[in-house]
Amino acid sequence: MKLEWGTIVKTINWTFVFNLINFALLLWLLKRLLYKPALKWLDARRAREEERLRRAKEAEEKAQELVKKQEELLSQANRQAQEILSAAEAQAQEILKTAREEAHAQARVILKEAEEAAARKAEETLADLRRAYADLVILGASKVLQREVRPEDHQRLISELAQRIDARLLS
Repeated sequence: MKLEWGTIVKTINWTFVFNLINFALLLWLLKRLLYKPALKWLDARRAREEERLRRAKEAEEKAQELVKKQEELLSQANRQAQEILSAAEAQAQEILKTAREEAHAQARVILKEAEEAAARKAEETLADLRRAYADLVILGASKVLQREVRPEDHQRLISELAQRIDARLLS
């Protein structure tokens, strides 16, 4: 059986052929107009989020470094307080050798002053640590939130943080 071109053309389902062509054209248009821009947008968004995460990690690392420095300062202040207490005790012992009755009174005064100085120094260092920690927390939060913190908010947050720290230290 010999097929002729005219018979082939008549037997082809032209609707099916046009549907295939339309489908291929639709796929090409979707790829060109929808898929590529959507992928570009998703890649740009992913890059922005990765950058935000990187900056947040850097801010956290800086905050941890500052906390370590403040802890070192606090331990140094404690050592100084111990040195002050040691010096005061040594001075009290020397005074005891020379004049026992007078030395008792002077030793109590010197020891009390040394303890008050150590307490003041510790309180000052702790207050500095609280302020620095609050500044770091607010800096980190403002970086994450990508907005500037107003001075009123800053003061309020510092007060709340100081109260929480005091409550933890007292309990």
